[in-house]
Amino acid sequence: MKTAYIHLIKHALSQGCTVSVWDGEEWQVKRSTSFKAINEAVKSVEEAALRIRDTAGNIVANVSVAAYGLEPDETVIDCSVNDWIDAWEQAYNAAIA
Repeated sequence: MKTAYIHLIKHALSQGCTVSVWDGEEWQVKRSTSFKAINEAVKSVEEAALRIRDTAGNIVANVSVAAYGLEPDETVIDCSVNDWIDAWEQAYNAAIA
């Protein structure tokens, strides 16, 4: 099964979005397009907050994720409720079907 938070990051980057990672103390990564940097920041803490911005710089989603201790489909812990998240959830569900 695909890991939800990894699919989310890749989906955001494929849409031209940038991702910032809050580790609970600081923004470890700011407006990044580097999957490696984003994933390493997420993996460096128990739980991280992602802020996803579209190509115009508008925030399209705020998401809490965890890389460890959860089933792959549960690694997205909490998220905004909006059209962008709905589209990602549809894409993720299709990928794991």
